[in-house]
Amino acid sequence: MKTVVCLAALVFAPLLCLSAEPAAKDQPTKRVAFAQYCFWTGEMQLGQIDGVVRTEAGYFQGREVTLVDFDPSRISLEQLAHRAKAAGVGERLHLSAAATVVGGSIGGVSVGAPLDGSYRTAPASDQKKQIEGTPYAGLKLTPEQATKVNAFVRVDLSKAREWLTGAQREQIASAR
Repeated sequence: MKTVVCLAALVFAPLLCLSAEPAAKDQPTKRVAFAQYCFWTGEMQLGQIDGVVRTEAGYFQGREVTLVDFDPSRISLEQLAHRAKAAGVGERLHLSAAATVVGGSIGGVSVGAPLDGSYRTAPASDQKKQIEGTPYAGLKLTPEQATKVNAFVRVDLSKAREWLTGAQREQIASAR
């Protein structure tokens, strides 16, 4: 009987451990908007940062902003703000009204008014502008793929291609 119990423990224990671990894709993202001089540049620069999942060009309080969804398990808000400032696309940041902030800045970027219903998404013609005029423009991309391809298509084609499926890579190759 001891042997059966030990064998069962050896067989099923790894399965119990696997099922107890949350899947990485189940991790929630957080949202922040960065105000800057040009949301096209913002989408490109912020999209290059590891941990940034999606970007969107928009307007808030009369300024161009890049709305960013990021994975806090891969990059903290402070690190993201610091990188945005270093890239020249983090003049001010805006968080949801529910977010609590201690002090007037995060990662060296001043905190502006909370995001509210006055945020407007830029027109589709202003989204993912770096992809425009490239062979990638004809691909059907997920929002995550579009963010990363847009970020790298003008600066590092090999990194842009990393975000494509095999079928999408074949489609690009046959378009040439």
